[in-house]
Amino acid sequence: MISPDTNCKRLLYAALVAASFAGAANAAPITFNTALPVSKGEVLFRQQFIVTRASDNLLGVSRNVTTLQGVSVVGYGPARRTAVFGVLPVVHVDREIGSVNTEATGLGDANLFARYEIFRADRPGRTFRLSPFAGVTVPTGDEGETGDGSLDVFGGLIATLASTDWVFDSQAQYVANREANGFERGDQASFDASLQYRLLPSRLAAGKGGFLFGVIEANVSYLDKDRLFGVEDPNSGGVVVSVSPGVQYAAKRWIAEAAVRIPVAADLNGNALEPDYSIITSLRINF
Repeated sequence: MISPDTNCKRLLYAALVAASFAGAANAAPITFNTALPVSKGEVLFRQQFIVTRASDNLLGVSRNVTTLQGVSVVGYGPARRTAVFGVLPVVHVDREIGSVNTEATGLGDANLFARYEIFRADRPGRTFRLSPFAGVTVPTGDEGETGDGSLDVFGGLIATLASTDWVFDSQAQYVANREANGFERGDQASFDASLQYRLLPSRLAAGKGGFLFGVIEANVSYLDKDRLFGVEDPNSGGVVVSVSPGVQYAAKRWIAEAAVRIPVAADLNGNALEPDYSIITSLRINF
């Protein structure tokens, strides 16, 4: 039998935890948006800036692609278990092949998706949630330059396990790309995981102004080969594994964060361009 004193201590601890986390925005993954926490009636805005570089040397000819993205994310919680999101990137692509340089700037393809929590288990100091999501990629970008030109669909499942000291988010996702004007990008299956661990303050206490989290994330992506008029491109597709260390500072209504995505393994087909790194910075505000 649990004594009244034990119950009293649990209630006091739960109240302290609630008071602490009510004063700061919730930690979340940096490299993927599907697990962003949004409460009922709340609006979330995240502005990301992403620099990605890929390069190699093919038969003595250097190939370099640098992509700069400003990604705006808006989320809204229309109901207790439901969240809807819109993601719109502005993209600048700089391509160098030998002495030839081409550039393109404009809107990228937008993502619209919804998430619904189907399972939740809470106990003192810990919670577990399962949430499927589904959405579409809308061809708002310039086809062949900053977008694909096709209306694509995607979906997956998010699992979140959180305690008073850390949050672990994972997702499995499948993207079904469709054909547009003869070109069809290969479908993509991926698995992402993110651990956000509170570094400071080391002990919870009511009235703290913010929290510093250390973040480590991992991604495994499998890409099918692209097709041009039904013919597979032998220099496309493959498997890429990457890790992303980062940091987050969570204040009362906002989070500032940064991470570096580093490829640790790549098994690409033919002469597909190999990724070098991505640098991600962002600011998230809850309204």
